[in-house]
Amino acid sequence: MTSRRAFVRSASAAASSLLLQAAGDDPAFGKAMAAVREAIPRAEADPDRPVYHFRPPANWTNDPNGTLYCRGWHHLFYQLNPFAARIGSQHWGHARSRDLVNWEHLPIAIWPSTDRGETAIFSGGATMAADGRPRVFYTSIGRPQPEQWMAAPADDDLFVWEKYSKPVLTQSAHIGGAIAQWRDPFLFQKDGATHMVCGGGTSAGRAQVQLYRATRPDLTEWKHLGAIFQTLDREIRNFECPNLFPLDGKWVLIVSPNRVCEYWIGDLDIARVQFSPTAHGVLDPGDAYASNISADEKGRTILWLWGRTNTPPERGWGSVMTMPRILSIGPDGYLRQRPAPEFETLRGEPKAFPGRSLEQPFVAAGAETDCAEIEAEFSGGGRSGFELRRSSDGKPGVVVSIERGYLSVGAARAFVGPAERYRLRVFLDKRCVEAYANDGTAAVYNWFDAGKDDRSIAVFGQAAGSRGGPAPNRAAPPRLEGLKIWPMRDARFSLDHFHV
Repeated sequence: MTSRRAFVRSASAAASSLLLQAAGDDPAFGKAMAAVREAIPRAEADPDRPVYHFRPPANWTNDPNGTLYCRGWHHLFYQLNPFAARIGSQHWGHARSRDLVNWEHLPIAIWPSTDRGETAIFSGGATMAADGRPRVFYTSIGRPQPEQWMAAPADDDLFVWEKYSKPVLTQSAHIGGAIAQWRDPFLFQKDGATHMVCGGGTSAGRAQVQLYRATRPDLTEWKHLGAIFQTLDREIRNFECPNLFPLDGKWVLIVSPNRVCEYWIGDLDIARVQFSPTAHGVLDPGDAYASNISADEKGRTILWLWGRTNTPPERGWGSVMTMPRILSIGPDGYLRQRPAPEFETLRGEPKAFPGRSLEQPFVAAGAETDCAEIEAEFSGGGRSGFELRRSSDGKPGVVVSIERGYLSVGAARAFVGPAERYRLRVFLDKRCVEAYANDGTAAVYNWFDAGKDDRSIAVFGQAAGSRGGPAPNRAAPPRLEGLKIWPMRDARFSLDHFHV
């Protein structure tokens, strides 16, 4: 006998297959899917492609979009150029995961409808509607002014998405006239209502975050409430990808201001259309951008970011997502970012090294790799850290270090603060690296170049003032209190559902 669960699963799969076949009648969808498939062999042949950071099957990705948790699955939509490994021709790619680590690539979810005048599908967000099913919202590009559109799932697997018949928001909704660079809707719930924020700027060139409230349960109509926040920095002309969400009894606003992402923590008063910040910081000073947020069944708030890789386009791929980060607010009132603990399932057998003084750098013998998790603790002053993807002649691909309360990953530097000891977790994945200091007080993503045979790891320390002055006056060198290095296995990226 067939169980009820198996029957429902089989019926759902059959329905999804029929809907996909119908979608395949659109030549634009079929052309985009075929282009990605054609590029897969070249992308997979590149030995420098990251193996556990999320990436599309091939070609280009940038902003994470529509991130949500639904019926046991983490869903990630993302900006995808199906036709080349460079930015352009924006579609929404789609994947799902049970554990944030291993992914199933799904058919392209949203593509430009040329019959409606669309030329690109820009970024957006997701929410659950009153009927218990998700909706995704995106910025439609191609008309004289951008518009905000909505799509709903046509099947229970969320493989196929249908656009609403008209935009749910246009520039005519705005109280004070058109918003420049208006895009990137993000959804949240407050006081029993669904709200949206969008980025942009005023005609005078001042970046703002606009606030809207849904006026129908099906989320097809919205009212503009006004600007919830605007920058005090005259150099910032517009905000991209605003995220506004509750966290640990406060509200957090993240923006992408065409430089590193910034955040504010504060209080939200919808009635007064006012967000009042009490803390401000840089989210990640490295080469990460365009945040999105989801929340899972464990009550965790998850941060998603686009991680640039500066990959030559001829390799058939470009960019990744940073590791999903679990957010919280620390006792000092600032954000904490921690890598999702599910990635520990990829650890191989660790190589452990005892504590030692760092008068001289040392190479971690037997731990040569281009893909690892590294955990270490340093004490003392001065500068200490790692040279990663080190060549046989001692040239590092990238340096991760801690000095005077700052974490550096390549040229990017994040404030950690003074401490007697610094605990570092570093995730090396081919040509990209993420580092976390002191339980997520600082987090930095960056990319780098290294030769395919450059795989050694060196640990170093430099005493404060060691570059000058008489020897008797120099401080003691930093100390390594302990070190573990785990080789990391590949995450699984299934193509079983990536078809028309």
